[in-house]
Amino acid sequence: MVLVLSLLLATAVLASADEDYYDLLGLGVERDEATEREITGSWRKLSKKHHPDLAGESSRELYQKIQRAYEVLGDRKKRKVYDIRGEEGVKQLESPNGGQHHDPFAALFGHGGGGGGGGAKRGSNLNMLMLVNLEDIYNGAAHTVKFNKQKICRTCRGTGAASKEDLITCRECGGSGHTVQTIQIMPGFHTQQQAPCPKCQGKGKSIGKKCPSCDGRKITKGKHTLGIDIEMGVPENFELVYDMEADQSPDEIPGDVIFTVSTAPHPIFTRKGNDLEASFNLTLREALLGFEKKLTHLDGHEVEIDEPSVVQFNQQYVIKDEGLPVHHVPSEKGTLTVTYKVILPESLTEAQAEAIRTHF
Repeated sequence: MVLVLSLLLATAVLASADEDYYDLLGLGVERDEATEREITGSWRKLSKKHHPDLAGESSRELYQKIQRAYEVLGDRKKRKVYDIRGEEGVKQLESPNGGQHHDPFAALFGHGGGGGGGGAKRGSNLNMLMLVNLEDIYNGAAHTVKFNKQKICRTCRGTGAASKEDLITCRECGGSGHTVQTIQIMPGFHTQQQAPCPKCQGKGKSIGKKCPSCDGRKITKGKHTLGIDIEMGVPENFELVYDMEADQSPDEIPGDVIFTVSTAPHPIFTRKGNDLEASFNLTLREALLGFEKKLTHLDGHEVEIDEPSVVQFNQQYVIKDEGLPVHHVPSEKGTLTVTYKVILPESLTEAQAEAIRTHF
């Protein structure tokens, strides 16, 4: 019973907390550029510092707020909702009704159903080409991408007003955002039609005092940071889709950020799907007498190439399981095809020339 009561009290404390979650995790200044790894690192550091077992019982309330902040910001979906609609939006997403929608974001914006929110306006997608090193495609890698983005003002949460009290209900429409007009369609016949309120332009509210951060524009511009995971063997022109990470606007569902993967040129290897190709330069001596050599692969391991006899110019040597990993099945790999290129000497001594004339 004591434990249940403690949990209820903790929930009440968290529900009434007005602190900004980024500030609670010490990310207030660089919040827009905070990566998932940085959020986790800050949470671990602060959790240890303010844990009641170490800092005393007086730190329990702050510790609980830190946990709640990480519960939201450490979850990619909840963080997006918090950035757009604040704690109120997160609570709506976490509610049973919010979770039952096919598209949980639809309820957040006041629209039912799924697949775009039952008529909710959706912003444009942001498409970008991502040039990825062949080493990263072979081994997998984590990258951080920064770009400029339009964001809902965090101070006013997209209202444009300095405070809630500065959002004034329109007297013309009573806050509904529309008025009813009587239109004559012919003599003696009239019809009623809804139209956006001319006083508030369909908003239902007007702004008394503008938000000092965005000057009433409701949006700001700034840097945005995304953590990108490059999976092993990701295909050429594969699209990495990050939901709702494009420009934000009030009363609009943000579009997606879509990165199209393109393999960067490599000095040794060329990609052909899951297969790799490489050219191998040989001296005339090696081409005639054979050789044993090693080729350093994309992860640093060495591939042994052994030719005991004469090789021809452009002759190929195919090695199984030395290509790129198959996407989502990294235990399987393509082939590596090595093409021999014979580098002839620029000149011959008279003795060398005579030897060739004698033996060939």
